Amino acid sequence: MRQGIPMQRFILTVVAVTAALAAASSGPAPASGPGRLAPPAMFGANEGRTGHYASPAVAAPVQVRWRFRTDDRVESSPAVSGGMVYVGSNDDHLYAIDAATGVERWRFRTDNDASSSPAVVAGLVYVGCDDGHLYAVDAQTGVERWRFKADGDINTSPAVAGGLVFFGSDDKHVYAVDAATGASRWRVEMEGKVQAGPAVAGDLVYVGDTKGEVRALDAATGVQRWGFEADGAIFGAPCVADGVLYVGDKEGNLFARDAADGAAQGRFEADDDIRSSPAYAAGLLYVGSNDDHLYAIDVQAGTIAWKFRTDDDVRSSPAVAGGMVFVGSEDDHLYAIDAKTGAEQWRVATGKDVHSSPAVADGVIYIGSQDGYVYAVASQAAPAAADIEPAASDAGAAPSADADKNTGTMILVEPDAAPPSAPPADDDDDDDDD
Repeated sequence: MRQGIPMQRFILTVVAVTAALAAASSGPAPASGPGRLAPPAMFGANEGRTGHYASPAVAAPVQVRWRFRTDDRVESSPAVSGGMVYVGSNDDHLYAIDAATGVERWRFRTDNDASSSPAVVAGLVYVGCDDGHLYAVDAQTGVERWRFKADGDINTSPAVAGGLVFFGSDDKHVYAVDAATGASRWRVEMEGKVQAGPAVAGDLVYVGDTKGEVRALDAATGVQRWGFEADGAIFGAPCVADGVLYVGDKEGNLFARDAADGAAQGRFEADDDIRSSPAYAAGLLYVGSNDDHLYAIDVQAGTIAWKFRTDDDVRSSPAVAGGMVFVGSEDDHLYAIDAKTGAEQWRVATGKDVHSSPAVADGVIYIGSQDGYVYAVASQAAPAAADIEPAASDAGAAPSADADKNTGTMILVEPDAAPPSAPPADDDDDDDDD
């Protein structure tokens, strides 16, 4: 806990820039169905990591529709596509789970923890692993298509855009590989480990490292366009919205930079680490902190719209859908909060800390927990399924945004309450963006 630092300051000038987030393929993905590919899915809802999902609200009362047990912690954040939930576990597996029933469709064995959050694009699931590999697995069958070997653990959540997969490694490099073949296109050395998933917008890739270095790289070549030094390690993925890059650091800063040229736009200061990745929707920026709060910042008015206190660190990254914000906490709960007012709508308890970030699809929230379960939470509209245990075999089974805009000038925001003083549950430096 830092002493003598105001809980929050955010002085930000936002220039109205229309930022078209690059599509993962040359055109919009067709609807899922026979002979069609399911739409892309990845951490933060899209390659820009805005955390804004096109899904209806999940209104109270809610129920755990199903929960699926793995054999270790689930730090990975789920990706939902084509009626399937894809998620990694520290039990060395990537799972494909039926989104409606919670039944396992297949599992893929890795050689170490699969804490990276998968990306699903054009029929392939991409996931990094602590065995140093990025895997590409067939989304329907779980059969490996290719693997790429780095020289260190891959904890980052891959971003897929323009036929390339972008990811980082503990070997201090950012990589771009061909999405179809795994062939290397370029790699760039950073100052520290790369444990935060890259964000992609237009022709730029944005990435941070554990030394606090943030760079904007040309997506086609890896050439640096601009960069800056944060005050602490970067563990949360950047978010790009309306031409502004938002990224938090371990010193509790949330930086805002012009996405095109890196010009400083301002800074928010929480009272403890920001390991959560920001989310953006309808003029509000949402971010969690180890000061036990989720913040909503009105980037046009220059004010904190609201802040919501949990009972422990907020390392989970928020997801926005249907006028609600969903986020996990180390107090073992998944929370639903009104996106405009900050009022709690409901909470669901898990058996342990929640580092995983929610994915929202068709009115259902999917999230992992340190208790080893993946949860599906929905409004009480249908009977809940029984708890699902994983199958014994490692063999794969046959599988049965609108653009947000903001303009204006941020002003100084003074603290309005004393910050909590509870320390984080643990302070390891190996957290990723999930």
